[in-house]
Amino acid sequence: MIRIMNALAGVLHIPAAKLRFNAFEIKEVEEDIPELERFINAGVIKLVTEDHVPEPQTPAPSLTAPPEDFDTLNEEDAIEYIEDEKDPEVIQSILREEERPGVVDALKTRLQELDDAGK
Repeated sequence: MIRIMNALAGVLHIPAAKLRFNAFEIKEVEEDIPELERFINAGVIKLVTEDHVPEPQTPAPSLTAPPEDFDTLNEEDAIEYIEDEKDPEVIQSILREEERPGVVDALKTRLQELDDAGK
């Protein structure tokens, strides 16, 4: 077993190795995973030894959390909420977790509207 760290400030997913890391997360993995060598050489992950834990190069971004009870809203109410929302960070936070296709479309549309209004 070896210890490796996600060197990115965001989520890292390595499907071939069945690994998912949060920002700067450290995990123990089997040494015989060929995909890891490529990611180590690219600087995306770093080896962690007992005496040396690499420092994150940038702080993890603070993400806005979706509104508390948003997932309990029916699709119609969720879309209405989105149409009234003015903060793109809130919309992004909902988009990261939302799975209902109609709500996802409304989120993307609202983000585009806010982006167009800001130009």
